[in-house]
Amino acid sequence: MAHFRGVGGLATLKAGETAYWETTYGNLLDEGIVTQAPNLLDESATNIEMIVLYQSVVLRPGGDRSGPAYRVAIKNAGKDIMSYNLNIEDWQ
Repeated sequence: MAHFRGVGGLATLKAGETAYWETTYGNLLDEGIVTQAPNLLDESATNIEMIVLYQSVVLRPGGDRSGPAYRVAIKNAGKDIMSYNLNIEDWQ
């Protein structure tokens, strides 16, 4: 199992907002189980809960982006802004 910490660019969500992420792999093969979760970056923003709403995989047909795409929706359920990027675990 591989663990990738701090993947993707910095994102900031206001209270109540949801962001959608999509991860693909260069080999275009199914990576099996892929888990994505927020990597919280703002240590001063305490008691702000970030919720993973959906994790899914979709098969993209043909073209440059063919193959599986692993998707996740993350919601800021707190009352203030939070900056984050992703932590990803997979079976590479």
